[in-house]
Amino acid sequence: MMRRLTLWLPFVVLAWGCGTNSLPFAPSAAPSPFTPSVVASVDSDNWSPWFFSGWQPGIGRALALGTSVDAMVDVGDECVPNLRWTWDARASCKRFTVSVPSEGRLDAFLRWDDAAPGFDPTLSGDVVLVAPNGRFTASDWQHADEHIFAFVQPGEYGVLVMSYVPASLPFQIRTEFRSN
Repeated sequence: MMRRLTLWLPFVVLAWGCGTNSLPFAPSAAPSPFTPSVVASVDSDNWSPWFFSGWQPGIGRALALGTSVDAMVDVGDECVPNLRWTWDARASCKRFTVSVPSEGRLDAFLRWDDAAPGFDPTLSGDVVLVAPNGRFTASDWQHADEHIFAFVQPGEYGVLVMSYVPASLPFQIRTEFRSN
């Protein structure tokens, strides 16, 4: 009986690890600001089971819904405490905030400047939405254009632009909102 359980264990661990919401690297075991979320203050559709502990909403440059903003992720930017220790040692990021007026769907669109010096499509980053309680969802990565969405409640949401390139990279970010 124990031998059969031992044979299945690697498959269970692999299946669980592959379900990390397209994160380039799964959160580290300990210590980590990522903790399984038991709070369901946002709709669970498209949100990962993880959250940034100690998340403070409303920090970062404000994004107006429906408008595009040009910005740059500078090498070494850490927009979340312990970002490089727990997310990815190469990660640099830029932090924004967006106000959501009612229940609905929040979309974020990221476009990297693929002509920028140092741009590497195999290391291009992702866009991450963070709920007021710190729960997050992340886009795929390794593309010049990224998109993520989540079903949201009224409040202040974080938008993180993550880069894994060892160069400062310009990008364009846009958020859109559709109420229910």
